Amino acid sequence: MTVRPLALIAAGALLLPLTACSDPTRTGGDRGAGTAGALNVYLYQKPKRFSPLDPPTGPDQQVMQLVYDNLLTVDDAAEYEPRLAERWEISKDAKSFTFHLRTGLKWSDGKPFGAKDVLFTYKLLADARSGSAMAGKLAGASFSAPDDSTFVITLARPNVGFLSLIAGPFGFILPEHVLGTVPVDAVAGDAFFNRPTAGLGPYTFVDYKTDQYVELAANPNYRKPVGIPKIFLKPVTSDVATAQLGTGEMDLAQISPTDLQAVQSLPGVTVASKPSPGFLRIAVNQTQKRFADPRVRQAMLHAIDRQSLVDKLLAGKGSVQNSSYVAKPALPAGLNAYPYDVAAAKKLLGEAGWDASKPVTLAWIPGQRDRDAAATVIQGALTAAGMDVKLKQVQAAELLESYDKLTYDLALFGGGTYAADPSSSNPILRCDAFYPKGGNIPHFCDKEIDRLTGAADAVTDPAERSALYQQAAKRENDQAAYVWLYNPEVIWAYGTRLRGFKPNGDFTVGFWNADEWSLAG
Repeated sequence: MTVRPLALIAAGALLLPLTACSDPTRTGGDRGAGTAGALNVYLYQKPKRFSPLDPPTGPDQQVMQLVYDNLLTVDDAAEYEPRLAERWEISKDAKSFTFHLRTGLKWSDGKPFGAKDVLFTYKLLADARSGSAMAGKLAGASFSAPDDSTFVITLARPNVGFLSLIAGPFGFILPEHVLGTVPVDAVAGDAFFNRPTAGLGPYTFVDYKTDQYVELAANPNYRKPVGIPKIFLKPVTSDVATAQLGTGEMDLAQISPTDLQAVQSLPGVTVASKPSPGFLRIAVNQTQKRFADPRVRQAMLHAIDRQSLVDKLLAGKGSVQNSSYVAKPALPAGLNAYPYDVAAAKKLLGEAGWDASKPVTLAWIPGQRDRDAAATVIQGALTAAGMDVKLKQVQAAELLESYDKLTYDLALFGGGTYAADPSSSNPILRCDAFYPKGGNIPHFCDKEIDRLTGAADAVTDPAERSALYQQAAKRENDQAAYVWLYNPEVIWAYGTRLRGFKPNGDFTVGFWNADEWSLAG
C-alpha cells in the first residue's frame, strides 16, 4: 500500500493532477455528465444498497435521503425539521409521541401515502426478525395509527430524547403496497432494496453503476416541484472529487481540510463548513480477552498524538474527542484528556499484561484523505507503544461482516448524529445495543451507564437530566469505551450553478434540503 507522507498532506497538496481525474460518467459521451439539467455529487464511499433496515453506512444514507423520506430530519442548525410529519406532540410522561402527517401525498409510483405506511415501516424496524438495525432503539415500543394522518409511538419506558433516535438519516418510510406481502424474515433480502421502485423523497432511483455512479431522477409525484431533473452521485476518492471541482466535473463535494486552501482558490467554487455532530474513532473488539482490560484502550489513547492529527490532518479544523457524547449537556468538566504520553501507554500495557508478540489488525474503508493518513499515523504510534499493528483496507460490506462475526481487532470509522440530544449516543454504548441489533460495535458494556442514562431520559428537568448524563459520561471516559480520535469540521464545496444548498455538519444528512436546490441557467 502506498502511503502519502504526512508532511505533504499537511501542506494541502492535491494528490492527483487535474488531468488524471476523469469523470466515469463522461466515458463514451454518457448522458449524465456535463448536461445542463444534471447535478454531479461526490459520494465519499461506494454504497452497498438502499435499505433503512440495514446497519447504517454513510453513502447508503446519503442516497436514501434523496429517494425516501422520514418523519423528521435534522437541519443545518442541528434542529428538528418536519418532513412527512408536519408536527408532533410528546406526552408529559415522555412515553407517547404523536405525529401528525402531511395529507394528500403520493409515492413516486403514484400510490397514495398514509399512516398505514408509517405503521408498517415502524413495525418492521422494531422487529429483529426483519434484520433491522433499529430494533434495539425501538425495543418494547408499540405503534398505532388512529387515522390515516396520525401515527403514535408508545415507548416501554420514558425517553425525553427519543426523537434523536429516529430523526436524520434513520427511520425512512417504506411502501406497504410494495413490501407488505413479503414475509418479515425475508424482507431484508428483498430485491427492492437494490433498486427501490417507490419512495417519498424528491428523487427516484434510476440506476446504480457499481464504482461509477448512482443515477436519480426528479420525482414527479413529490409534494412540490423539484428543481433539478437529474442527480449523479459518484463514489470517487476525495482527491479526485477535489480535482473535479476545479474542472467543473463535480458540482458538490465534501472536501478534506488539507485541501481547503487549494479549493478556496478555485474560481466559481464556494466553501462552507459546519461542526460535525459525529467523530472519528476506533472500535476495539472487547469480546477478545486481550482488549477487555480498559488499560489497553487507555494506553492506545495515550499512545496517539490526537492533537497532532487535528493540527496536521485537519489543518486545525476540528477538536480532540474524549467521549462518545457530543451533546453539550452531557459533557462534564474534568474528563480525562488522555494526553499524548508514550511512557504512560507502555506502562498501562505492561500492567495489563499485553502480549506484544500477537499482531493486531486495524481495518478501515479507504478513500478519505484524513482517515487514510490517520490509519498510518496510528499504526506508527501504537507500534512505538509496543503493539504490532497491521493495516487492512476493506470495503463497507467486508467491514460490516467483520462486525457481525466479531472477526475484527480494531476498526477505524467515523460519523454519527450525536449533537441534537445526549440520548443519541446511547445506541453506541448500551449493553442491549450490541451490533447488529444496535450501534455498539465494540461490545462495550457498563450496566451503571445504562442505569444512569435510562434515569436521565425518564426525567424532564433539564438540569437533573444533564447531571445524570454527565455521570454517565465520566464513567464512559474512565473506561475508554472507544479510542476516540477527533471531531472534524465538515467542509462542503460547491460550484456556482448549484443554488439553495445549505451545508450541514452531518454529512449523512448533507442533502437534507435537496428539494430546495436548483441549477443556474
